[in-house]
Amino acid sequence: MREPQRNTHENPGEQQSSMLPIYGRALLGMLPGRRRSAQVPGGELSRTVVIDPAEVARFSRVVGAPVGNRVPPAYLHVLGFPLSMRLMTDPRFPVPAMGMVHIRTAYTQLRPVEVGAELTLTVGVEEPRAHARGTEIGFRVRGSVAGEPVFDETWVCLAKGAALPGAAPAAERERKDFAAPVPTAEWRLAPAIGPQYARVSGDYNPIHMNPLAAKAFGFPRSIAHGMYTAARGFAAADVRLDAFRWEFEFAKPIVLPARAAFRVTRREADGSVDYAVWNPKSGKPHLLAAVAPLR
Repeated sequence: MREPQRNTHENPGEQQSSMLPIYGRALLGMLPGRRRSAQVPGGELSRTVVIDPAEVARFSRVVGAPVGNRVPPAYLHVLGFPLSMRLMTDPRFPVPAMGMVHIRTAYTQLRPVEVGAELTLTVGVEEPRAHARGTEIGFRVRGSVAGEPVFDETWVCLAKGAALPGAAPAAERERKDFAAPVPTAEWRLAPAIGPQYARVSGDYNPIHMNPLAAKAFGFPRSIAHGMYTAARGFAAADVRLDAFRWEFEFAKPIVLPARAAFRVTRREADGSVDYAVWNPKSGKPHLLAAVAPLR
C-alpha cells in the first residue's frame, strides 16, 4: 500500500494552476493500449493548506455565495480535488480519468471552517462498484483543523461502459420522481461560466471549457460544471447551519448557454432545505439536493 504523501503550507491558488499538468496526464491516459490494473491504487494522499481569504472571495463571487469569514463547503471540496485527480490519473487507476462523470455527493460538515485556517486534507479511493451503466468509484475526502475533524465528503464518479472484474454491485438507490414545481428563480448561464469556474476551482476539464472538446465527449456544446451548479444552489438556499449533511445528485447536464430554473423548499424549522435545478423547457432535472442539520 502506498504511504501517504504530505505537502505542507501550500497556497490554494498555486495548487489550482498546477492542475493543468494533471489534466495533461488525464488526456494521455485515454490513449489506446494503456495497461491498467483491475483494482484502484491503495493508500491515501494528504496535504495541508492555509486557506487564503482572497481565493475564497474569488470563488464565492463566482458561485454567488456571501463573502465572509466562513468557507463555503463547495470550496472545501475544491481544496481536496487535486488529490482526487492525482489518484485518478495514477497509471494504476483502472479506468481513464477523462470521461468519468460526477454523479452524486454526500458531504458532512461537523463545524464551520474559517478563512486563514490551516486545513489538512486526506483523500482515498473506495472500491469500485458495478453499475448498470458501467462502474462507479467513490473518493473520500476528509478535512481537519488542528487535529479536529471538520468535514467528511464522499463524491462518486461513473465510468460509463467500463466493467471491472470482481466489482461488487452498487447498492440500489431509490429513484426520485421529479415534477417541475413553480421556480423561485431563473438562472441565465453563459458559456463563459465554464472558464470562470475553472479559474477559481482548478477543474479544467475540457468539456466545460471548449464546445469542440465537449463534442468529442458526446455533448452538443460545453456544459456547466456540476459543482458550480451545486455550489450556486447551496448559496441561493441561504443555508445557515453550523453542522449539517449535504447530499446532492446530478441528472441531465446543463448545456451552455442555458436558462435553468431553481427552487428552494424549507422543510422544517430546524433549517432543513431541499433545492432543485432543472430545465424550464423540458422540466427535466439537472440537480436535486437536500441539506439537513446533524442531530
